[in-house]
Formats: sequence, C-alpha cells, structure tokens
Amino acid sequence: MTKSIFFDTGPLISLTMSRLLWILPVLKEEFGGKFYITPAVKRELVERPLSIKRFSFEALQALKLIRDGVLEVYEDIPQKKIATLISLANQSFFIDKKSIDVMQEGEMESIASALQQESSAIVTDERTLRLFVENPSEMKSLLERRFRKKIMTKHDNMNQFSRQLQGVQIIRSSELVSVAFKLGLLDDYAPLQKNGRKVLLDAILWTVKYNGCAVTEQEIDELENFLLKSKPYTP
Repeated sequence: MTKSIFFDTGPLISLTMSRLLWILPVLKEEFGGKFYITPAVKRELVERPLSIKRFSFEALQALKLIRDGVLEVYEDIPQKKIATLISLANQSFFIDKKSIDVMQEGEMESIASALQQESSAIVTDERTLRLFVENPSEMKSLLERRFRKKIMTKHDNMNQFSRQLQGVQIIRSSELVSVAFKLGLLDDYAPLQKNGRKVLLDAILWTVKYNGCAVTEQEIDELENFLLKSKPYTP
C-alpha cells in the first residue's frame, strides 16, 4: 500500500482560518507519502464554500492545494465498509431507547477509505471519533453532558467499531502545527524576546483551537512542555 494520510474537512478549515494552510506542502514532503481527501471532503471544503462570498477565498486556497497535487482526491470509496461502520457507530449509543447518530457519512467516508488504504493516520479535529476509538466510556460521558440525559450503550457495536480503527492513528490540526513548529517552519514569527518560542507556540496552538480543533487547555500545556523541552529539528 502507498504510504498515506487521510484528511477530514475540519482540520483543513482550521488551518485555513488560522492562515497556516501553507505548511501542508512541507509536511507532505517530510512525510514522504500521499495526502488524501475524499469527494465528500472536497464538496465541504471547496464546492459548497465557493458559492458563499464570505468563504470563497478559503475555498480557492484549498482548491490550489488540490491543483498542485498536495491534496489528492481519493475516488475508490468503499461504500459497503462505510455502511457497516455507520451502522455500528450509530447503533452504539441510545437516549430513551432511540439511537444517536454520532457519525456522519462524509466523516465515515474518510475513515473507511483510510482503512482500505491501510493509511498511517486520519486527520480529524472532531473529539467524537478520537474518544470513540481511544476511550469509549469517556464518549458516553461526553454525550451525557451534551444531552443532559442518561445514555445507554450497546457494547458489542461500540467495541466492534473501536477495534476496526485500532490500527489507524488519529491526529488533529494541533499536532500538525506542532510538527511544523518542531521543523522550524514558523520560526520567523517568533518575537525577539527571551521566551519568544513559547509565545509563538502558544499562539499557534490557541489559534487552531479557536478555529475548530477539539484540543483542551491541558493538552495545549502538555504539547508546549514537550515541544519546548525538545531540541529543534535539524535536517
């Protein structure tokens, strides 16, 4: 299989709104593989925003990455796999005996395609998928806080869904900008002061958070502590 990473819509929007979309070509070169999006992501990222004046330039920036080959549209969508995964995910959590749709078809398109390609990672800023795979019990708690009701679970479906995604790493735009920081891509933005790198790192992590990345303040602190203690990357 070709070395690859699949991108959901959220992280690409987060990077665009944070004026950091330009880091992707360099990250792709460092990765040495394919950066894929699915047709559903392209519709959400390019086709729909192009019809809205407020978002049309953001859409054109994403379109340029596709035209330049940085992002490639993956067409071999495994529809049966999508149907299976949606069924498992959306029949895992219940309120008053009614199932909750926790995953959408567009998001599942990226997941199923990544599994088919045996990809290295899925990039998504949604907390739902990450919790579903890494900590299903916390997913239940999140839904109870969101709906303010007792949530019942169907453990067999929940565990089947989680197991199918165990081999795929899930990363967020916060991790992408952290790699860019580690590579020194953002050094020119650091202010000329004693703690300039900390100011820069704090700024880029909080901007992606405010632009849609589901990263907590504690996770930002942990990333900063790790990255500021690490030695800068030297090629």
